[in-house]
Amino acid sequence: MIAPMKKFLLVLLNKDLREAPLQLRKLGIAHIQKFESSGENCATLETNLRNAQNAKAILSSNSSKKAALAAEPGVDAQILIVSALTGQVAIASLQDKLSELRREIDRIKDWGDFNPGLFAEIAKSGLQIRMIECQPSQLEESVKTLDYILLSAPKGKLRIALLGRGQLPPGLEEFRLPARSLGELQADTARLEMDIAAKRKELIGLATGTEVVEREIARLESALTIERLRAGMPEHSSLRYFSGFVPANQAEVLKKEAAKRGWAIAIDDPADDELPPTKVENHPAVRIIQPVFDFLGTVPNYREYDISFSFLVFFSIYFAMIFGDGGYGLILMAGAMAMLVKSRRKKAPLSDFGRLLFVLSGATILWGFITATWFAIPFEALPAVLRTLSLPVLNGANPEAGTNTKILCFMIGAIQLAIAHLKNIKRDFPNLKFLAQVGSLIMVVGMLNAVLNLVIDSSRFPLYSWALALIGVGFILVFVFGNWDGNLLRSMLEGLKGIIPTFLGTVSVFADIVSYIRLWAVGLAGLAISQTVNGMAANMFGPIAGHLVAFIIGGLMGLILIFVGHSINLLMSVLSVIVHGVRLNMLEFSSHLGMEWSGYKYEPLSESAEEGKVQENTI
Repeated sequence: MIAPMKKFLLVLLNKDLREAPLQLRKLGIAHIQKFESSGENCATLETNLRNAQNAKAILSSNSSKKAALAAEPGVDAQILIVSALTGQVAIASLQDKLSELRREIDRIKDWGDFNPGLFAEIAKSGLQIRMIECQPSQLEESVKTLDYILLSAPKGKLRIALLGRGQLPPGLEEFRLPARSLGELQADTARLEMDIAAKRKELIGLATGTEVVEREIARLESALTIERLRAGMPEHSSLRYFSGFVPANQAEVLKKEAAKRGWAIAIDDPADDELPPTKVENHPAVRIIQPVFDFLGTVPNYREYDISFSFLVFFSIYFAMIFGDGGYGLILMAGAMAMLVKSRRKKAPLSDFGRLLFVLSGATILWGFITATWFAIPFEALPAVLRTLSLPVLNGANPEAGTNTKILCFMIGAIQLAIAHLKNIKRDFPNLKFLAQVGSLIMVVGMLNAVLNLVIDSSRFPLYSWALALIGVGFILVFVFGNWDGNLLRSMLEGLKGIIPTFLGTVSVFADIVSYIRLWAVGLAGLAISQTVNGMAANMFGPIAGHLVAFIIGGLMGLILIFVGHSINLLMSVLSVIVHGVRLNMLEFSSHLGMEWSGYKYEPLSESAEEGKVQENTI
């Protein structure tokens, strides 16, 4: 559920400006209005924070799992940050020099290794030598009257050493001599590469202190929030004030703190035009879906629904149908078990993601039992117990299994969309606007019959008159009560203005139900890939008699193909879940709920355990 919020206005004296934000941070319940303020302290903190974030990125990119050691105790975060930044700057400078040397080497390497200083020594004696490279056709007749030495050159080019002074004939360009010989440049390149490697090794050593830098980033972010609050807090005479939000069940705690500190405080319900932050509070069994929302970066509006429970239920179903194979579910279950063992060794609770993985893998295994789908092994080749436990209407022995799965997809879609409108009916009742949601609900029921008739089989699912009646009545209810404001005439006039969107919305109900067929289609595609991989691998084994070596080699190649093929298919299934399984919840279902996911997270001023041990650093 979305926790109710209260808005507060806090007034304090100027003398409390410094300590009040710190005391609120210790309290850890007040979500403060963000301030975009400036000042020397803010600018310093912002610079330090950027440096720390850049240092973290540098250390993370240079971390080595093989050398994953804990940072030495007492490591100073600032020294780590400065060392990481200066090390990266040094590497960048060395790389620029290296790139410049390599470009110079590429330019002169075809001329060979020679000492450019010899040309200057020869010039002192009165003889100038200029190196020329051109096309044979560019060597004009006038050049042949000059003294030159013909040099070896790449095919299609002409190189000469022109002796003496004078202006070059048109079309010819003199080769610019390098400052140093090719050998010296190559030696410099090798030294630079060694220097870069040494600097990278230093960064790898510093990377063990990444956690120290992360804690410093958290400290700086908290300090910056506090400083912005201090600098941006409006002022009136000797008073300062600011507003924010607090969970309704924590409002009394904030009141008592204000009374204890001598602050003036006013607490009230948020106005209709105000958007409080969203704090989602769920039972641990439902909270396991939160990692999916965090991955998507979606937060419901404070006045929208918390769909965590329904999202978890339907997402688990979609996950199972898209993966579509109990064997894959066993692999995922093994991964969840490995996470559980790892957390037990660390004496830590299993993460919400680990718990979610247990649920999703369990749903996939259950779908494998229902459909008798295990690593795409043919139904007749499965053990008798797996064939017996499957549902005849959905297993591989039934030629109508695909059609029945489509019907199941459409029914699941209709149920989910119906749940959306039932929630809206509960929300709008007793306002007559709820009748528009009743209309949408009965349209879903009527459209389900139309979908089965048009997509599955018109003889098996005839288009009943009651279904057409539900669609018609539903349209009228949406038309009349979709913009209900208490006056029938005005509401109908508003309905006339939006007649086209209302009509398109009716059609979209049909399209939304049909879109659930993707569960069958994506699952079928994964099954086809698995069957193809199995078939290719089976052909590699061949007969044993007289071909033992060929059988062994073919068997090994077949096993490799099975592993690689099913691994790729497993990864593709993960992507399919993200694209299709999430879409059905976040688009089709949410659009029928009227959700826009326009909220922002409740983030109260709070201090970490590390911050609680030390006082705030002064600037």
